[in-house]
Amino acid sequence: MIRNLQRDELLESIELSQYAFRYSLTPEEVEKRLSNTDPMTIYGAFDQEQRLLAKYHLLPFDAYFSGKAVKMGGLAGVATWPENRRTGLVRKLLMHALQTMNLSGIYLSMLHPFSVSFYRGFGWELTCDYKMYNIHKKQFPPFERVEGKVVRHGSEDWMTLKPIYEKFAARYNGTLKRTEVWWKNNILNKKQIAVYKNSRSQALGYIVYSIKEDEMEIKEFVFLDKEGFTGLWNFIGNHDSMIENVTIVVPPDDEMGYFLGDPKIHQEQRSYFMGRIVNVLEALKDYPFTCKSNVTLFLHVNDPVAEWNAGSYSISFQKGEKSINFFPAKTGNSSCTVTPQRGISLNIQELSAILFNYKTPDQLYRFGRISGKDEDIKLLQSILPAGTPFIYDFF
Repeated sequence: MIRNLQRDELLESIELSQYAFRYSLTPEEVEKRLSNTDPMTIYGAFDQEQRLLAKYHLLPFDAYFSGKAVKMGGLAGVATWPENRRTGLVRKLLMHALQTMNLSGIYLSMLHPFSVSFYRGFGWELTCDYKMYNIHKKQFPPFERVEGKVVRHGSEDWMTLKPIYEKFAARYNGTLKRTEVWWKNNILNKKQIAVYKNSRSQALGYIVYSIKEDEMEIKEFVFLDKEGFTGLWNFIGNHDSMIENVTIVVPPDDEMGYFLGDPKIHQEQRSYFMGRIVNVLEALKDYPFTCKSNVTLFLHVNDPVAEWNAGSYSISFQKGEKSINFFPAKTGNSSCTVTPQRGISLNIQELSAILFNYKTPDQLYRFGRISGKDEDIKLLQSILPAGTPFIYDFF
C-alpha cells in the first residue's frame, strides 16, 4: 500500500533517511525538520500492519525552463529499510511518483541521483552540470576601484538577493524559483552573505559563502554586470590575509576564469542533477520551439515506464504557428511497432536531454542515441531555443 504519511509518522521517515543516507541529526535538528516538513509531500509504502517499508519525497517546485517558470516535481529522499530492499518496492514508488505528477499536471521532474544508471532505468537522464573553480590567492584579479560597495547581510535579508537571483535564474533551464521558506531554510541557513550595491544602492551581485580554516567556499556567485563582478572580487580579495584559496561553484557556461589575471586556475566540470519529461505531449505544447518555415517534424518516443508518453508526435509550423499532435502507441507497446519512414526515433531519456539543452540532437545522433534522417536531425536542431541547464540548489 502506498499513501501519504501522517504527521505522527514523520519521525519514522526521518529515522529511515538518517539510516539510508548515513547521517545523524541532533535532537534540535530533528525538531526543526519535523516542524518544517509537510507530510503530504512524502509517500510511503506500508505493510498490512502499517509499518513504513520505504518512502519518497515529492517536492512541489517551480523551475525555470526555456525562459519561464513551470511546475516541477522534485524527487528526493527515496529510501528503503535494508530488509525490504530488492523486493521491487522502489520501482513501485517511482512508478507511483510519475503517475502522481502526471495526474497533477506536472510535466517536468528533477532529482539528484545516488546512481545515474539506476535512475536512467526509470527515464531520468543527466541534464545539469556545474563547474567548480579552485583559485589560489596569488591568482585573484587585481583590485579595481568601483563606485559602489559591498554590504554583508543576514539570513533574513533574502529579499535583497531575490531579484538578482531571479534575473540570473531565468537564463537557465532547471534553476528553482525560490520561495521565502526555501531561501531561509535551504540557502541562507548558517551562511555568510555579501551583496554588491552600486552608487545608486542598486544590488548588482551577491555571494553566499563560508570560511573554514584558510579556505573561502563560495556556494553561489551571482552578478548582473561587470561592476557587480568587480565589486565582489574586490571583497573576496580583501580576505587575502585570512585565506589561501577560494572555491567557487558556477554554471557550466561561466567564463570567469578567462577574465582573471592568471587564468591557469584549477577548474572541473561535474555531473549534478537528472531531469525527466513526465508528460511529453504537455511539454511539447508548452515548449518554445521557433520556426519561420511551414514544416512538420515527427518524434517517435519510447517510454516503457510512463507508457502514456509512448507513440509518435508531430510538431507542425504554419505561418509561424505551432501545433502538436499525438498518435499513441498501440496498447501494450512502449514505442512504434514498425520502423518509421519519417522523423526521429528516441527514448524519453534523450528527449529530456534535448529539451533541457543538455545535449544537442546532432551529438546524440553521432553517438547512435537517436536515429533518423539527417535533414530531420538538422530541423530539430534548428527549432530549439538557446539555453543552458543549471541548478544551484540541492534536494
